[in-house]
Amino acid sequence: MPELPEVEVASRQLRAWAQGRLIERALATKSRVIRGQAPRRFAGLVGHRLEEIERYGKWMLLRFDGGEGLVSHLGMTGKWIRRRLGEAAPSHVRATLELDDGHAIDYRDPRLFGRLVRGPVDRLRKLPSLTALGPDPLGGIDVARLHRVLCATRRSLKEALMDQRTLAGLGNIHVAESLYRAGLHPERAASTLSAAEAETLAFAIGRSLRVALDKEDGDTPITYVEEGGENIFLVYDREDQPCKTCSTPIRRIVQGGRSTFYCPFCQPRWRARGTTRTAPLRTAARVPASRRESLQRAPARRLRVLQGGRSARRTR
Repeated sequence: MPELPEVEVASRQLRAWAQGRLIERALATKSRVIRGQAPRRFAGLVGHRLEEIERYGKWMLLRFDGGEGLVSHLGMTGKWIRRRLGEAAPSHVRATLELDDGHAIDYRDPRLFGRLVRGPVDRLRKLPSLTALGPDPLGGIDVARLHRVLCATRRSLKEALMDQRTLAGLGNIHVAESLYRAGLHPERAASTLSAAEAETLAFAIGRSLRVALDKEDGDTPITYVEEGGENIFLVYDREDQPCKTCSTPIRRIVQGGRSTFYCPFCQPRWRARGTTRTAPLRTAARVPASRRESLQRAPARRLRVLQGGRSARRTR
């Protein structure tokens, strides 16, 4: 699914393909991708020249001359594809921009979860979907702010990081990857994070995004993992496969209706007070085979812990 790195790649491709180009024809089929707007409104982009593509987390704002704009969200399966005019369009195309250089830019979205909204740039920038976004992590993360935001919620680390108000652009994949790199359990309460752990997490988030961006950047549209593309990730969608660091089988749990993947050895639910992982996982560690086998065989265990002076049960 498209997250910040994939949307950044799409933004770069659109700049290379269409920036400075005149729109000679604009077509959109009636679908929920342009919900709330008629196809003829999309067609009003004809005669405008694309000046810039701005990215806000998982959102893109295509800015045209005359103050016109088009907000694009790729949803789950959306992507922009270029073809020569006269070539057959691919399936599931929901909108097309024909350019003055003999090419067409198609927006393809099989599952219709994406969104295209045309309007004045000033108004589009004030859409609640954009104004509610937290800082973009690609340019660097304010560790103090991240620690403050996480400590102020009762949610788990996974759920808190999925909130776009925490950091814009993170999704199911990169939250799982970042927590793995930081050695933090996804079900751990975000409010228990120490300042040192927040710094480690910030570094891990940046590293996860940069690695994906380096591997996925290119001239061709990305083929998502769900479409059969190469799985370049460390734990995402690798249930029962051996951890690349300790060889313990990766586990999958469901949080907030979404799958979460983690290593039960590298990401312990509880960590001794005062200890923290100081760097993301890089090299394989030697873990006794007996330890790996016990983790593999043992069912989830319930631990009794003390919370606010009361006994509570937690699943490990």
